[in-house]
Amino acid sequence: MAQDYIMIRSQSDIGIVALNRSVFTTIAKIAIDEEDSIVLNDGGSLFKYPISCKLVDNKMVLTIEVKVKYTVNVSDACSKLQKKIFESISHMSEYTPEKIDVRVVGFVF
Repeated sequence: MAQDYIMIRSQSDIGIVALNRSVFTTIAKIAIDEEDSIVLNDGGSLFKYPISCKLVDNKMVLTIEVKVKYTVNVSDACSKLQKKIFESISHMSEYTPEKIDVRVVGFVF
């Protein structure tokens, strides 16, 4: 069964920090907004958000649907985005995602 949060143990025994899925999707959205060559896919369904975060057994899988500018090398841009999202989540939450799946669904002209 999927979880709505991830438990992060602090270094002291004072307590436990739990982070909701929306924290990770927000961090990913901020990282995408900072990129000039990639934009989130907005042409999908009204009820489907282009960033999906699944948490199973304290392992996180992010799936992101993006559009890439047509003048940019797609492989390099997606690799750079994956690295940026991974580093942002690692620095802001002290948690490392299991998998970041960037799906290119179109191009921006």
